[in-house]
Amino acid sequence: MKANFTTLVNELATIFRGGAMYQRHNGYHFYTEYQSCPCRDWHGREQRKYPLHPAVTKALESDHQPHDWHLLTLEWPHVSEDSTRLAYTRDERAGIADRQTVTTVGKYITRHFKTMPDHEVRNLVALYSAGESCKFVHTMAEMLHHLHRGPPSCMVNVEVRCNDGQRRHPYQVYDPQYGWHMAVRIDNDDTVGRALCMNDERGKYFVRTYEKTGGYSTPDQKLHAWLLSQGYVHRPQYYNGTKLAWFETSDDFLAPYIDGGEQHVEIYNNHLVIDSDGDYECGNTSGVPSSDRSRPSCEDCGDRFDDGDGYWVGVHEETHICSSCCDNEYTYAYGRRGNQYYIQSGNTVEVDGNYYDEDYLSDNEIVQLENGEYESADNCVSVNDEWYHYEDERICRPEDSDDYCLVDDCWLCEESNEWYTDDTAYVEVDGNKYHPDHAPEQETTEEE
Repeated sequence: MKANFTTLVNELATIFRGGAMYQRHNGYHFYTEYQSCPCRDWHGREQRKYPLHPAVTKALESDHQPHDWHLLTLEWPHVSEDSTRLAYTRDERAGIADRQTVTTVGKYITRHFKTMPDHEVRNLVALYSAGESCKFVHTMAEMLHHLHRGPPSCMVNVEVRCNDGQRRHPYQVYDPQYGWHMAVRIDNDDTVGRALCMNDERGKYFVRTYEKTGGYSTPDQKLHAWLLSQGYVHRPQYYNGTKLAWFETSDDFLAPYIDGGEQHVEIYNNHLVIDSDGDYECGNTSGVPSSDRSRPSCEDCGDRFDDGDGYWVGVHEETHICSSCCDNEYTYAYGRRGNQYYIQSGNTVEVDGNYYDEDYLSDNEIVQLENGEYESADNCVSVNDEWYHYEDERICRPEDSDDYCLVDDCWLCEESNEWYTDDTAYVEVDGNKYHPDHAPEQETTEEE
């Protein structure tokens, strides 16, 4: 049976702050005994000021066991004062001094939950960055509102005159009566993310998310993580048989650009259905369908392109996409076993002008520094399980140690300008610290 680490952490935290109690029975009645062992005052202070970070709480509830839940409890990770990162107390001495270390949520989760896959860590980070800014809208008016003010779309300004005389946006075929609705992410009253969603007899799911980035729309990882937390499934395409509204036009019918791997539809009675054997294809952004199945289809956006004009992307170069998606969403990077290939730009990091796949940084000897930046391992040293650039002013190489240490954990000899750990005693003169070999001679006055 899996241990309930949330309960274990909370019970140990109660002991740390001195609030443990239990009931005993003397044969006649129950009475309460209170904790008699010493508490940690500084830990009680941290618990009163901050609750445990919600991402850490979620990780404790996952199927992955923390490497050392006692240490995690002692560190008491919580939301940092800038509200974007995670702060924790590194050790007893830091707790007494009321000094917290700030790091990214992802780095902390990775350090304590070593078996959690990278994609679960990324989802966890994204979920607790999105907060309460995500919601669903269920009317066509709301969907069109967020479509126009949200991430850019090639269809955003398209309208087609239908045979009933009404001009309609192609998006209006996603009729809410068939289960279509939209998830949006709002930031400062601006729609910064959106996703078309479906809820029918086959369940709740979505195919793609979009994020406003100032240019071409990219996948919205925060909205993606939020949708998963709401019980939605990410699918590569919409199911066959999914219904859409049918509005007849002078050419054929009003047609949207359908995301995903299946864009073919068929007319059925008074509506359209997605049908892999359908005669029509909804792969245009002009609001009209086509029936051209001869050219390859981009596996990202679904657009058709001329054979030979596409790119094979991914770790194994297994995905065929158009040049537009490649130019706007992918970067040529070093990755698995030092090989180069195109991957989504959001999964790369830049070091000295080169780009690297963040899932294979170790294959290319790239490490993430304590401050969140990335650097070649050749230029870094490890201190307390964190990486620092060897020129970082926060670290030093003490004379009495073979390892680099934090400056905060060492002292500097005023005379020799050399660092020492606390294992080496010092002589204090006029408020300055000296190694015994370099301490100034003290004047003594002989009594007559």
